[in-house]
Amino acid sequence: MTKITKKVEKFFKSPASIKYLDLESILVYFGFKKINAKGSHVKFKHPQLQNDLIIPVHKNECKDFYKKESKKQIKKIKI
Repeated sequence: MTKITKKVEKFFKSPASIKYLDLESILVYFGFKKINAKGSHVKFKHPQLQNDLIIPVHKNECKDFYKKESKKQIKKIKI
């Protein structure tokens, strides 16, 4: 089992338990493209999704709500 698959498994069990940098690597693993937005916000785009995922990051961390929302968006992707 690779590091990323361990992170993904941990993320799906408990999204709040991971750090933002792990979340970012998980989103990139699932095909999201990171686009820096204004200020502390980071935007992620995916070709299969209509809406962008925007995550405010402060002190290298984001709120649990955005982690759970990321999980929902990943589940919408047809893998």
